[in-house]
Amino acid sequence: MNKRLAVFSFVLCLTLIWFQSIVLAASDLATIEDLRISTSDDKVRIVADADKEVDYQSFALSSPNRIVVDLSNATLGRNVSKEIDVDNRYVEKVRVAQFEKDVVRIVVESPVKRNDYDVFGIVGGSSAYRVAMDFGQISYLNGLSGSNYSTGSSSSSASNSGNSYKPSNISVDSSAKSVLKGKVITIDPGHGGSDSGAVGPSGLYEKTATLKIGLNVAEMLKKSGAKVYITRKTDKDVYGPNASATAELQARCNVGNWSNSDIFVSIHLDSFTAPSAQGTTGYYYVNGSYDSQKLATYVKDGVIEQIGTPDRGAKTCNFYVVKNTEMPATLVEVAFVSNPDEEAILKSEDGIKKAAKGIFNGIVRYFQS
Repeated sequence: MNKRLAVFSFVLCLTLIWFQSIVLAASDLATIEDLRISTSDDKVRIVADADKEVDYQSFALSSPNRIVVDLSNATLGRNVSKEIDVDNRYVEKVRVAQFEKDVVRIVVESPVKRNDYDVFGIVGGSSAYRVAMDFGQISYLNGLSGSNYSTGSSSSSASNSGNSYKPSNISVDSSAKSVLKGKVITIDPGHGGSDSGAVGPSGLYEKTATLKIGLNVAEMLKKSGAKVYITRKTDKDVYGPNASATAELQARCNVGNWSNSDIFVSIHLDSFTAPSAQGTTGYYYVNGSYDSQKLATYVKDGVIEQIGTPDRGAKTCNFYVVKNTEMPATLVEVAFVSNPDEEAILKSEDGIKKAAKGIFNGIVRYFQS
C-alpha cells in the first residue's frame, strides 16, 4: 500500500511540475489583445495591440499577393477578429491566426510592393506594445521632382511653416556639375509637422529654417546633375503625425537607405538655455566611417565660410539618423536659433541661401576629396 502511494505521489508530482511549466511558458508569451485598422485615401494602418513587447518579421508572397507578418513569442487573444474585410485599394482583407504555439501570423492581402509597406514597433501609448503595419503611399523614393515624401496629411498649427516657400535664383558652376553628376544624395530637413524643433527668441521655428535651407540645397544639387531625395518638401512629419520618435527618425533613414544614396545630410539648428551660445557644428556617428567624418567636416566648414559663425568642430555622436543610415552621413547644426544674432541670419532670405550654399559647397568638396 505504501509503495503504491509513493508511486502515485511521484506521478502526481511530475504532473504538477509539467502543468506548472506549461502555465509559466504561457505567461511568458505576449497576448495580442486587439487588431485595429484605420484607412485613408493614401494609407491603411493595421495595429496589433500587445500586453508586452513582441518580436516581428515580415515577408511577401504571391499568387495571390499578400504580406505576412509573424509576431513571435505571442498568443492570440480570444476576442480578436480572425478575418476583416478592408476593401481598400491598398488592402483587401486581413486574416490573423495562431500559426504556431508561440507565433501569431497576420496575413494582409495587398497588391503593394516592398517600398509601399512598413512594419514597426511602438512602445507605450494605448497599450504596452504595438506592432504597426502601414500600406500605401509611404514610399519615399520619388526624387526631388516627385510628390511629397511625407505620409502624414495633417498640417502644423505653426504660423511660420513656410509651406509655400520655393527656392529661386539658384545657379551652380560647371565645376560642381562635373563633380556631382550622377551622385545620389539624400537631404533631411530636420523636424517638421507636429515637431517644431527649437524656437528662437523672436519665434523662428527650427523646422521652418531647416526646410528652406534643405530645399535650396536640394535644388542646387539637382541643377548640378545629382539625383536628389529629400525627406520632406513641406511642413509635414516624414512618417506621420504623432508617430513614435523611432518611427519618424527611421522613416528619414529609409529615404537614404532605400534609394542607395551616396551620402545623407541632415540639417538642424542648435539651441541652448544661454542666448550667448553660438556657432556651427558637424556631427558624425561615433562608430562611423572616416568618410562620415570627412563629410561632417566639409559641410560644417562650408557653412562657416558662408555665414561667418564660430567653428564648434566636427564631433562624434549617437544621433539616430547618422547611426542608422547605411552610407556616409552627417548632421549639421547650422547655427544657434537661441542666439538672437544667429536667429536673425536664418530669418533672412540671404542667410538661408548662404547656409544652403555652404552645405552645397561642403558636399562638392567631399566628392572632390
